[in-house]
Amino acid sequence: MTRPDQFDGIAEAVRSELASVTRLAHINTFHPGAFDWAEAGTQAEREFVSVVAYGERGHEAEAVAYLTKELAQLAEIERHVSTVMAMVMGELHDLRDAINLGHELHNALSCFAAEEIQHANTFYRYVRALSDAEPRVDKALFDERLDVFRTDDHPYVKLVALCCSAYVGESVITVFEHRTDALDPDRARFFTRLLHTHGLDEARHVKIDHVAMKLIYPALTAEQQQRVRELLDQIEELNRKLAATFEERTRQLLDVDFVTGNPAAAVQLQMTKAFGGKVFAEDGTLYTVDEILDEELTRLITEFSGVDRVHAAAVMPPVKVPSTVGGTS
Repeated sequence: MTRPDQFDGIAEAVRSELASVTRLAHINTFHPGAFDWAEAGTQAEREFVSVVAYGERGHEAEAVAYLTKELAQLAEIERHVSTVMAMVMGELHDLRDAINLGHELHNALSCFAAEEIQHANTFYRYVRALSDAEPRVDKALFDERLDVFRTDDHPYVKLVALCCSAYVGESVITVFEHRTDALDPDRARFFTRLLHTHGLDEARHVKIDHVAMKLIYPALTAEQQQRVRELLDQIEELNRKLAATFEERTRQLLDVDFVTGNPAAAVQLQMTKAFGGKVFAEDGTLYTVDEILDEELTRLITEFSGVDRVHAAAVMPPVKVPSTVGGTS
C-alpha cells in the first residue's frame, strides 16, 4: 500500500523533469516514413554492417544474420514495453497522487509508448529489407512476458521495473549508435541514420528511465522496492529465453553462425552482463550505467565506439576503420 503523501516530496521534481524531457518530442523524433527504404537492402549496406559487426568487409552473411536476430528481438521487447506502458497508464487513471496530477506523467508515458511501437515497426522493416527474412517465434512469448506485470502491485512499482528492464538494452544500443557514428561520421549508410534517428527518441526514454530509477524508486517502500527487483528478475529471465529462441530461429532461417568469432556480439554480451550486473547494488541502490563504468568497461566502450561514456558521451579518438567504409549505394 502507498501512503497518501508518499510521493509528495518528489512530485515537483518528477513532473518538472518529465516536462523538460518531452518538450521537443514532436520535433526530435523517429518515424519509418522518413527513410529512403531503397537504401536498406543494398550491397553497400551489407558491407557496412559487416564492418560494424566484424570490423571489416567479407562477413556480410554473418553480420546480416546477427542484425536480423538482434533487431527482431529488440522489436518484440519494444512492443512489450509499449503495451505495459499503456497498462500502467490505465491503472494510474484514478490514482491522483502528486506525481499523477497534471499532464506531465501521462504525456511522457504516452510519447514513450507510441515511440516504442514505431521503433518495433521500423526495426522489423529493416530486418526484412536487409535479409529478406524475419525470425518468428510462437507469439513471441508475449503472453508470458505480459503476465509478469498483470499483478496487483502499485503502478509505479511496475513502471520502475519496466524502465529498469528496458534500460540495459537501451544503453547497449546507444553504444552501437556511437559506433556507427564513429565508423560513418557523414551518416552515408542507412543503418547509421537508423540508429541516429532512433537515438533521438532513445535519449528521452533513458532520461525517463533515470526519473523512475533515481526519483520514484527511492520513494517506494522497502517492500515495493523488493517487488521491483522481483518483477525485473522475472522479465529478464523471459527476455533471455526470447533471445535464445530468436537466435535458434535465425540460425535455421539463414543457415549461418553469426555468434562465433563475431567481435560485436562479444562486446554486446560483455556490456549486457556488466550493465545488468552493476546497475543494482547489493543494498538495492540503483545506478545509471555511466555511474558504474570502471576502467576496464570504459576501455571496452571507448575502443568499440569512440566514446568514454554511454549517455553523457565525450568524444574520443576515432575508431580505427577502413577509409572507404561510407562507400556508395
